[in-house]
Amino acid sequence: MRVVHAAKVPSDRRPDGREVTSLLDLPVNLPVDRTAVLLVEHPADFVEDRHCHQYLYEIFYFLDNADYEVNGERVRLRAGDLLLLEPNDMHGALSVPHPVRLIVFHVPKVPGDKLLAPPGT
Repeated sequence: MRVVHAAKVPSDRRPDGREVTSLLDLPVNLPVDRTAVLLVEHPADFVEDRHCHQYLYEIFYFLDNADYEVNGERVRLRAGDLLLLEPNDMHGALSVPHPVRLIVFHVPKVPGDKLLAPPGT
């Protein structure tokens, strides 16, 4: 797991007026023939079953503040933050009192890759 708090990353001001912040540069030593980009919307007070993925990396870009559990640790995320989940990182959304929108990238896209946490763990 890696958390990138956007507010703590320096930006690059380009001559044409754009401001660019590099949130992630990730080498992936996997064959990638498909990727996926998802827009996810959780309702207020949503709690997700903990799960992991065997092969894929998940990259979450948060449009709203959120709380997640990753490998037994509570992670507080703010709008603009990025969360990188590596294969086998056990994770799930935790309840917050408002809807949460995030963009999720799957690299590579691997159908059937999701494994639920064993009950009681």
